[in-house]
Amino acid sequence: RDRIARIGLGVILNLAKERDVPQLAQSVSGILEHMFKHTEETCFQLISDGGLDAILYWCRWTDPIVLRHCAMALANCAMYGGQANQRLMIEKRTAEWLFPLVFSRDDELIRLHACLAITVLATNKEIEKEVERSGTLALVEPFIASLDPEQFACEMLGSSDNSQGRTADDLQRLVPLLDSSRLEAQCIAAFYLCTEAAIKTRQKKTKIFSETGATQSLKRVVCYSTSSTTSSLAKKVLRMIGEEVPRRILPTVPNWKPCEVQTWLQQIGFNKYCQSFLDHQVDGDILLRLTEEELQEDLGMDSSITRKRFFRELTELKTFANYSTCDRSNLADWLGGIDPRFRQYTYNLLTCGINRNFLHRVTEQQLQEDCHINTGFHRVRILTAARETLHSPITLQTASNGTDVFISYRRSTGSQLASLLKVHLQLHGFSVFIDVEKLEAGKFEDKLIQSVMSARNFVLVLSPNALDKCMGDPECKDWVHKEIVTALNSGKNIIPVTDHFEWPDPETLPKDMRAVLKFNGIKWSHEYQEATIDKIIRFLQGRSSRDSSAGSENGLDCLSSPGQT
Repeated sequence: RDRIARIGLGVILNLAKERDVPQLAQSVSGILEHMFKHTEETCFQLISDGGLDAILYWCRWTDPIVLRHCAMALANCAMYGGQANQRLMIEKRTAEWLFPLVFSRDDELIRLHACLAITVLATNKEIEKEVERSGTLALVEPFIASLDPEQFACEMLGSSDNSQGRTADDLQRLVPLLDSSRLEAQCIAAFYLCTEAAIKTRQKKTKIFSETGATQSLKRVVCYSTSSTTSSLAKKVLRMIGEEVPRRILPTVPNWKPCEVQTWLQQIGFNKYCQSFLDHQVDGDILLRLTEEELQEDLGMDSSITRKRFFRELTELKTFANYSTCDRSNLADWLGGIDPRFRQYTYNLLTCGINRNFLHRVTEQQLQEDCHINTGFHRVRILTAARETLHSPITLQTASNGTDVFISYRRSTGSQLASLLKVHLQLHGFSVFIDVEKLEAGKFEDKLIQSVMSARNFVLVLSPNALDKCMGDPECKDWVHKEIVTALNSGKNIIPVTDHFEWPDPETLPKDMRAVLKFNGIKWSHEYQEATIDKIIRFLQGRSSRDSSAGSENGLDCLSSPGQT
């Protein structure tokens, strides 16, 4: 890497400009994958001179080798590039282009590396909101829950590139993800560490976990995480590396009895003070309101350093705690929305009789003296947010402010195209709804149907065999069938987008969906994606696809992309 960075980076970047040569794309994307791991300065040069642009361009391809290099390159850039380069990644819409990589079902390694990239970006508070808006983060936890880390470890051991696993530096960079307030970050870090634990156990190198600080963070995840997937992975790591697995701490801290306080003290390493806490019958309510003076004079914690350690643990407990039994206005989640750390102030505010509806009337002095919020900047942020909430207009959810586009697709064959359409349309300013997983019947069915009805346009992805399940479905139980019928009955502007699709005999389709034949289709071109998107946008902006094919009874009149043969 050092040699390429010194003398060969310009050559690589020039080759990256030849984006449409498949063989070259495989080689160059592979080199860029490794170079994004070099230094922050190298990352900046690669981003500035078109290297990241090339990677993002290739994210729309279907070549699994190129896509794997792209996913790993983006993960490396996010992990090793630093916060300034992460901001540049967001400006180039990396979060959006990670969506098709995570959404694809073709290659789990591609999805895993893309998940790592998006979660690392989300832990940067300066760009967190932009990352959330991409919709990619929502895919992370369900995907990780479906994986077997030990199977991944076996695959890595069989790979010449990854047989030794990750270095100490690599693992060190995963620890901040475990300590993050974002559940997605905790989840993917726990999975990677679980995979590494399987490898390092065979190599008898498990000390690396304690040396990098991962062990302590894993124990904290087991104690506090609200995600069963993340907690389960963390427990598995600790067992594999021979560490004691702590008990999960009950989140309803305000209702704790003294015995539960005792358990918590033991888990955080304060056994010495258990008897003193027990003698004073310290329960959850008292624990959450303890002052430094009480800790020193009544409970005998004389060392100021020890008290700091204790309050560090107590602050984490306050942040994690569930206050639902005494927090009717959901003040805790509102504070967490300003900053996850601010949940620690919930109980102080509640015991002073302050809820969300009254907070805007409180003064900064009262927050400090009565509620013991000692950090001035925190007081200012809380009061500012409370007053902004008071004056912000209430927006009503109606059909008129639904999404611009609902994308209907057959998951088995149309996922990749559906995800590409979502990204392209979002980058052109359209709001898009795409169902991540086909939901089960019941209230979720109602929600999905409502999403179709509230969208102004209905894009139907017709991939190979997309309508096969509709043919023998007279009761309209198939999801694609149900979505099409809803769109027809609601008078939506329906835009079929075909990709290697053969339209069936109309007589084989149920009568309630045959009217979809009246709509003109657009043939998708992977080679000329922008031109195809321009055609779709023309239909979205007012040209009815039904009007353009009036009288067509037998199928779709497919529009060809410019230059397509």
